[in-house]
Order: sequence, then C-alpha cells, then structure tokens
Amino acid sequence: MNRPALPVTLLIAAPLLAGAAALAQSSPASTSPAPTLRAGPADPAHGESLSGSCGSCHGPTGRAPVLKGEPAAQIQNALVAFRSGTRRNGTMQGVASRLSDQDIVDIAAFFAGTAAAPAAPATPPATPPTTAPSATATPDGKALYLEGNPARDLLACAVCHGEDGSGADAVGIPAIAGRSAASVLATLKEYHSMPPVGIAYPDAMRIAVKPLSDADMQAVSAFVATLK
Repeated sequence: MNRPALPVTLLIAAPLLAGAAALAQSSPASTSPAPTLRAGPADPAHGESLSGSCGSCHGPTGRAPVLKGEPAAQIQNALVAFRSGTRRNGTMQGVASRLSDQDIVDIAAFFAGTAAAPAAPATPPATPPTTAPSATATPDGKALYLEGNPARDLLACAVCHGEDGSGADAVGIPAIAGRSAASVLATLKEYHSMPPVGIAYPDAMRIAVKPLSDADMQAVSAFVATLK
C-alpha cells in the first residue's frame, strides 16, 4: 500500500469501542492455534506502521485493553474473525476488512513483540535549529482525516469512513461524502461538548472527537466537504 498506514474515526461512525476488548480477551477462539494465513515472514515494522491509530483505543490511555504483549495467535484469530464477520462489531469489522493476510500477520507480530530500537549513531548528529510552531498555524484537515495524529491520540476518520468518505454500510459505518462543511462542523461540535453517556454509541464518537481543537474541527470539516 506503498502499504498505507491505518490510521483509527470521526463523525457519526458506528460504535468505535464496543467489542474492541475482544482482541485482548481470552476465549476458546482466542487461545486456539492461529489461522492459516497466506503470508510471508512477519514484518513487525510494517505492523507498527499499520497499527499507528490502534493505540488511541488500545494504548495505555485508551478505553480498550492494551494489546502490546498479547500472543500473536490470539490477535490473528480475532482479526480474522472480525474480517470474516464471525465476530460482530462495526468498527473492528471495518478495520479488519481492509487488512490482507500479510497485514494481519505483521500487526500481530508487532503487538506480540517489541520493535527493535534503532542503533545509536557513533557520533551524535548536530541538532538543527528549531522554530517554535506558529500559534496561528492552520491544522491540515486532510492529514487529520487520512492519518490522524497518534502523538495527540487523534483517530483518523478514514479508518472507518474510508479515504473517500463512502463508509461501510455492511458494518453500519455511514457515508459522509457530500456533506457540507457547516453540517460536519456542527456534528463534531455536538459530540465534542457531549457528556459521557456510558454506552458505546454515541459515547464512542464523543471520545474520538474530544481531543480535537476548534481549529482541528474546522480543518477536518473543510476537508470532508471536498469528498464527493
């Protein structure tokens, strides 16, 4: 895709978090041998790039269980089950449906192991001068939509809604292409100000939108309005 990174949802997505815990819960399916997948040797580095947005829910500060250190077979079984529809959850099915066998093997290898640390250079490179970011810099709405920002716990809308905003009706993820910037912004602000409700939907969207600043929401809304 040159292996495109999975980024993880904004707007009125189907439950983002409900059932995500299944990836880390023990069950007869999760403890059985890994499924037979048509894949080459596991590439944890590629798995890390694909799982960039997973940490927003499955990281230490997320509401879903932490996956790091879980057995690779357990993670593979869960992703294959979500991809085939034998385990039902709109968000996880939407994510898994975009994964190839090799992607699943690589993601499982990354979470099961520890990515190798880069070798330290013999001579530390000179530190380039830094420039403080402008307080008025405009966020890149396209980048936020397609890639999110794992460092800020921002999920990528494209993980569930697709790069073209077409959604995935089969698993309950609505299309958002064709909406105006004003309507998208109003929806985002509604979720942003919503108090916790204790259920996956709409609480999932509240959690996804909460880290966004006003400028982020405006930028994302403007980009979504270009999707036709």
